Amino acid sequence: MAEIPPPPYERYAQNWSYNAIVWSRPGEIAFTSNMAGQFNLWSQRVGPKGERGFAQPLTAFTDRAVRTIVPAPDGRSLFFMADQDGDEQMQIYRIPLPTGTPDPITSDRKVRHDLSSGGVDPAGRRLLFTDNGRKPTDMDVVLLDLARGTSVRPLPGDAVWGNPCWDPTGRRFFALRIYSNTRVHSFVHDTKRGTTVEVLPHDSEELVVADSWTQDGRSLLVRTDIGREFQQLVRVDLATGKRSVLASPKADVEDVAFSLRHSLLVYSVNESGYSTLYSGRLGARFQRVRSIPKGVLVSRWGNAMAISPDGRSAVALWEMGVRPAEVMWFPLPRGSPVQLSESMVGGVPDGPLRPPKLIHFRAFDGREIPALYYLPKRPAKGRMPAVLSIHGGPETQERPGWTYWGFYAFLNAHGVAVLAPNIRGSTGYGKTYQRLIHHDWGGAELKDLQAAADWMSSQPELDPGRLGVFGGSFGGFATLGCVTRLPQYWKAAVDVVGPSNLVTFVKTVPPFWVRFMDEWVGNPESEADFLRVRSPITYIDNVRADLLIMQGANDPRVNKAESDQMVERLRAAGRKVEYMVFEDEGHGFTKRANQLRAMDAAGRFLIERLRS
Repeated sequence: MAEIPPPPYERYAQNWSYNAIVWSRPGEIAFTSNMAGQFNLWSQRVGPKGERGFAQPLTAFTDRAVRTIVPAPDGRSLFFMADQDGDEQMQIYRIPLPTGTPDPITSDRKVRHDLSSGGVDPAGRRLLFTDNGRKPTDMDVVLLDLARGTSVRPLPGDAVWGNPCWDPTGRRFFALRIYSNTRVHSFVHDTKRGTTVEVLPHDSEELVVADSWTQDGRSLLVRTDIGREFQQLVRVDLATGKRSVLASPKADVEDVAFSLRHSLLVYSVNESGYSTLYSGRLGARFQRVRSIPKGVLVSRWGNAMAISPDGRSAVALWEMGVRPAEVMWFPLPRGSPVQLSESMVGGVPDGPLRPPKLIHFRAFDGREIPALYYLPKRPAKGRMPAVLSIHGGPETQERPGWTYWGFYAFLNAHGVAVLAPNIRGSTGYGKTYQRLIHHDWGGAELKDLQAAADWMSSQPELDPGRLGVFGGSFGGFATLGCVTRLPQYWKAAVDVVGPSNLVTFVKTVPPFWVRFMDEWVGNPESEADFLRVRSPITYIDNVRADLLIMQGANDPRVNKAESDQMVERLRAAGRKVEYMVFEDEGHGFTKRANQLRAMDAAGRFLIERLRS
């Protein structure tokens, strides 16, 4: 009997995606999803035992992607932010419930406006957000009177502020002052007195991230790594500065949901890439939520989980490794979870992705580098081709999931293995490991990738002559670094929105990133030679692999010129390169049609070249 060919990529990607979730009012959740081809705002009724109603669209944008959602305290409206064609110049909207027309609160597309989960005051009259309208390089806290339309900027400028959140009285708010990914300070501002006080003052490169007020407004729930490698969760008494440890695992506390009304807490711990949930009331013992299946909390734009208004249940965006993320409802403190969504509408038969295997390989300096190894369920006889997939960030983490909308599953179904490492600079392995990438792009992490390639070449099931490399954003930069500086390993490569020239990249990042660039990457004036040495474009003549490069025309993080100059130089040198530009996208893909086109092209490009 002839072998049945695998389904086309569109079947693997025929699923809905989610980015944020909240309880809009009792018995109803709101979330963002691309069910209609673009990330829009949706609502869904949920019964007391997780009975699910039908999902209803609240917005019908075609050129804008809805991001963070914030419910009004009275349950009569929702606030959200959205950008246009991937430009990340967020604008803020308000929409009445149960149905209504979105009303723009901001509309200046030259200014980025960021909304956070605690931005609406308890009376629903004032809104906190951040923007760079005063000065492009700064993000100020803006306090807007919704009725009058007047605003003030209560915190000092020349800083990047984030996540402002009102206290239960509407008199004070906290906000984060961000110096880098590994150095964050938290402050409390009293709007009546005009005073601003730091929470857990520190001068070191450490995190103090305020997540929530307590019910009485006297304390904050804070994640911090002061004096330790991983982030713990503490309660800070604002009057005394005293810290009470709530959770101190040998891993990061990564997400926190807190109900002021019920003093109820749910938090997530990142354990080897998987999420473990715990819940309980302040002052009592926290218990692991054991009923929810093994998986990963999906946190992108906005809340990844939320506690119901009655405190009896919670919802989370949950990815179970071998299928796309779902909306999961689970009772508190214990009980059976209910899956509120059915994301895998394509119905790919037989579950094409088996759970990845966690492996480690040794780097040049003796470090053990963790990686997820995806193998086909039914590999062909003989040695198979493989792809090294490099995550973006770089200060993020490769985690088990339906990655890149089923891209790994598609490769596996065609007999291509995938190795997805967490090279130095990745989060989830302690702050020391994360900081190793600072001011070292194209340095030691490239040696980690060489060690990954050597590991792949040594596996008896893999063909060292048929290796490919793939990555987006920083992963795209690293992909270009692999094919230009480690050319002997690769037959094909796909770069998605990756910087090619660190000198020009640093000069064209979003203006409020500029102050971070010297520490993160390097100074384009005083360190131009250093950055050129680390740039893939310097080594064009070394390229042996066939390349596919993809770029969003509106990308605010990695300017289109990064891909343009790489393609121009490759073609001038006579190298094989295909170039796809998406005119209505930015840093990645927000439109489903573009996502399908891009990942299908990437998959077919790698499969055709690696299987030949």
